[in-house]
Amino acid sequence: MSVRSLLLVTIVSSAAIAKPDPFPTLPNAQGERFMVSATNPYVTSTGYSILKQGGNAIDAMVAMQLVMGVVEPDMTGIGGGTFALYYDNKSKSFTAYDGRDAAPASATADMFLDSNGKAISRNDILGPRSVAIPGTLKLLYTTHQQHGKLEWKQLVQPAIHYAENGYAMNSYTYDIVVREQTRLIHDPEIRSLYWNVKEIRPTGTNMTNPKMAVVLKEIAQQGDQYMYGGPLGRHIVETVNARLDDHEAKLTLEDFTNYKVKQRDIVKSQYRGHDIISFGYPASGGVLVSQSLEMLEKSDIANMAYTDAEPWRLMVEAMRLAKEDRIAYAGDPSYVDTPVKELLAEDYIDDRYELIPEQGNAGNAKSIKPGLDEATTPASHEGFESQDTGHISIVDNEGNAIAMTSTVGTGMGSGVMVDGVLLNAQMANFSSIPTLNGKPVQNAIEAGKRPRSAITPLMVMDPEGQLRLVVGSPGSSQIPGYVLKTIVGVVDWGLSAQAAIDLPNIQYGTKIDRTKPYNPTGLLVEKRTFAESLVPEFNDMGYKVHVIPVISGLNAIEIKDKKIYGATDRRRASTSMGE
Repeated sequence: MSVRSLLLVTIVSSAAIAKPDPFPTLPNAQGERFMVSATNPYVTSTGYSILKQGGNAIDAMVAMQLVMGVVEPDMTGIGGGTFALYYDNKSKSFTAYDGRDAAPASATADMFLDSNGKAISRNDILGPRSVAIPGTLKLLYTTHQQHGKLEWKQLVQPAIHYAENGYAMNSYTYDIVVREQTRLIHDPEIRSLYWNVKEIRPTGTNMTNPKMAVVLKEIAQQGDQYMYGGPLGRHIVETVNARLDDHEAKLTLEDFTNYKVKQRDIVKSQYRGHDIISFGYPASGGVLVSQSLEMLEKSDIANMAYTDAEPWRLMVEAMRLAKEDRIAYAGDPSYVDTPVKELLAEDYIDDRYELIPEQGNAGNAKSIKPGLDEATTPASHEGFESQDTGHISIVDNEGNAIAMTSTVGTGMGSGVMVDGVLLNAQMANFSSIPTLNGKPVQNAIEAGKRPRSAITPLMVMDPEGQLRLVVGSPGSSQIPGYVLKTIVGVVDWGLSAQAAIDLPNIQYGTKIDRTKPYNPTGLLVEKRTFAESLVPEFNDMGYKVHVIPVISGLNAIEIKDKKIYGATDRRRASTSMGE
C-alpha cells in the first residue's frame, strides 16, 4: 500500500462507498456547519467523513473512538474506559456518560498488599491482575442506541478498514512500546504485532491487526453483546484468569454482563459570566478546574500579560490547592460520599483563595492540605494516575457537541492482548491501600467500583447561554492544568482557542515522561517556549523549577461569530476538520 493510500479514510456504508477524505494539512480549521478535533489524523478524518454523510455527534464519536482504538491502542480502545460529556442543543441539556472501567466482583481492598500489609509496586500490579471490566464499547453502543442517526454497522467500518489494510504507526506509539517493552514482549499477540523478530517495528511501519478486524466485524453485526456476555468477553476472562495465580482476583463473564454505563452529575460553575460545564466524580478534573477558576476570578488576570510570571503563579497556586482536595475527596460516588457542593461553595472558595500568598508560593506539598473538616476528611493517598489517554471534541451541524476522553490506564494498558484487543490496566488507578493513618481512602478498591481519574472533558457556555468552547486533553494528572490554561487564555486574554492552546504549559506536579526513566516533581515549565524566560522569576518565588517538554494533546472547538473553529495541539499530531 502506498503512503498516499494510507492518508485516506474509506467509509463503507450499507448503500455505497463514500468518497475518501484526505488528512487535514493545517493544524486548525474553520467551518460553519460542523467540526471535529482529535489527537490523531486518522481519527479526525473519520469523524469528518461521518458528519459529511449526515451523521450526528454521537455517530462521529462512535466511529472516531473505534478508529482511535485501532491506530492508537497504546492509549485507548474497546479494552479500556472513557468519559463522554454530551450537549444536546435542542434541549440545551448536558449528559455525563461514565464508561469508566469497573473492578470485578472478586476485587478486594487489600488485593495489592503484600503479606506484610505493604503496597506492592506499580510494576507488580501491571499485567493480568490490573485488568478491570472495560466500558468504552458499552458506552459507544448505549449512546448510539439513544442518539445515533446512522446505522451502527456503518460506523464500525472505518476501524475495520484500518485494522485490515493498515495505518502508519506514529512516534508516540513507538516511544511507549519502547518504554514498556520489558513487560510487553511477554504477551504473544503484542509481540507478534510490534516486534519484527528481535527488533521493535519502527515509526512509520504499516501496521495491521487482523484479529481485531475479525472482532470488529462481529461487533458490527452483534453490537456490544459480542463483548458483554459474548465470545469476546468469554475469551478475555479465560485468557486473563489463566495468567493469574489461584489466590488472585479472577474475572467472570458475569462481570461483563453486569457492566452498565452510568450517568454522572454535571458540575456547573461560573467564570467571568461564562458557565463552565464539566464531569462529576469519578472524573475529578472538572471539579478541580471549577475550583481553580472560581479562585482565579478574584484576581484581575485579564489585565496581566500572559508573558508575565504572575498570572501563571496564580494559576499554579490555585491548582495546587484544588488538587489536594481532589486527592482527598474524589472517588466513585456510587460507593463514597463526595462533597462536590461543599468544595464549590462560595465561602469555601473564599477560604481557599486566602491561602494563596500575595507573593511566592505556598510552600512544599506537605504544607498544603485539603480544606474541609479535618475530622471527616478521608486520608490523602494519590496513588497512580493514567499516563496515556486520547481525546475527541465534536460539534455537529445541529449544534450538538461531545467532549470525550478515553484511556487504557497507562501506555499499552495491562500488556495483555486478547483477539487483537489491548486490555486496560485500570485496577492500578485505584489506591492500593484501603486506609492510611486510621482513615479510609476514597479511591480504595471495592468490587464494582470505578477508579478516580484526572480526565477533564469540559464545555464553556458564553454569557448569552450559547456554546462557546468544547475542550479536553490527554496528559495524566496534568490534564486539568492544560484545560485551565486554555479557558483562561480564551476568557481572560481574549485569545482564540488555538492561540490559547499554543500558550506554554506551566504547572506544578510530577511529570510522567514516556521516554525518561525519571519523573521530576516541582514547577514544570515547558521547554523551548517563552516560559523559559520566566524561570529566574519562578526561582525567586521559591519554586523548584524543571524546564522539560510538557506535552499536552489539547483538542478544542470554539464557536464564535457564527463560525466554528477547530483548535489543536501542535505538540502532538492533533488535527481538526470541518466545513
